[in-house]
Amino acid sequence: MEALQRRTRRMFAFRKGILALDTAPDQLSLRFSSAGSTGPAPDAAAYRDMVLGTPNLASTTSAVVLPPEAFGPAASGSPRLRAVGSAAGPRGRGLLDRVAAAGVLLGVRADSGAESLSGGRDELVTTGLDGLSDRLRRFQALGASFAVWAMSSGSAIDYGALRTLTVNCQAAARFAYTCQTLGVVPVIRVGTRMRDGTPAQRSAARAAALLSVCGHLEDIEVDLPSVVLSTEAECVHDADPVTGGPLVALPDRLGGVALTAGDNALSTAVAAVTAVCEADPPWPVTFYLGREVTRPALLAWRGRTGSVRAGHQALRDGLTTACAALGGQALAAAPGS
Repeated sequence: MEALQRRTRRMFAFRKGILALDTAPDQLSLRFSSAGSTGPAPDAAAYRDMVLGTPNLASTTSAVVLPPEAFGPAASGSPRLRAVGSAAGPRGRGLLDRVAAAGVLLGVRADSGAESLSGGRDELVTTGLDGLSDRLRRFQALGASFAVWAMSSGSAIDYGALRTLTVNCQAAARFAYTCQTLGVVPVIRVGTRMRDGTPAQRSAARAAALLSVCGHLEDIEVDLPSVVLSTEAECVHDADPVTGGPLVALPDRLGGVALTAGDNALSTAVAAVTAVCEADPPWPVTFYLGREVTRPALLAWRGRTGSVRAGHQALRDGLTTACAALGGQALAAAPGS
């Protein structure tokens, strides 16, 4: 497990962040159209290439999470994904090689979304364990060194939510164990769909989810120093951000914690991440960056300014702001595109 632990530490080196580019094309279109973007649906592959081509991306980014199709048709196990993957082409593959050569770790989204456990809309469980080993081997052969599994607690506190949480945590633990047997670092994203509860209830649900998934990881003897858990950055008022909130559920031996903005504004999340870093936690911390950084880049790229360079600059501004929470250095001005 020493090689896995070294790779895990690389994800947290030099106070850099993890950049998530694994949003499905239809969800990407929906997300940014709701943000006020107009025009045709975005070309997800072209947008991803633009982001990965950002000058000096490696100065703020330790790792990038990609969808399966980004690795090309050789990694896709189904006819549908092979068709989508063919769009990656030699240019996309060459770009991935350059990103990896710059020292940025490549990761893949390994789950296949969520489905209902019992026919109810609230009892959603993450799927993707079928054929997982074969898929991971293909991605690993194409450069993936870590994989991401997204799970969520329920939207209420009741027996149904407990049942769903148990199933999700069992699946996440099996995913992590499979990753480690193949030499891939597992990253588990733990969220909650609770939107109507009080902040205290949402915090308690998140703590319960973290505690449960860690318990299942230990039950099947997953190597915790080679596991990364990702959850929402939370401002804990008048309390220690580590011991006074959901993060207290995490074991000291964990390989690292990647904090997301969740539904918070980036500025709020930056303040929360800063507080966690300053509290001297027992595990390394990084920022898991997604829509809160890439949304401005897409809006700029899609015509607000009509310039790919503007898209690069919007992304770099967001990365710089987020990495400031980790003690990173601001980026130099972007060279002309």
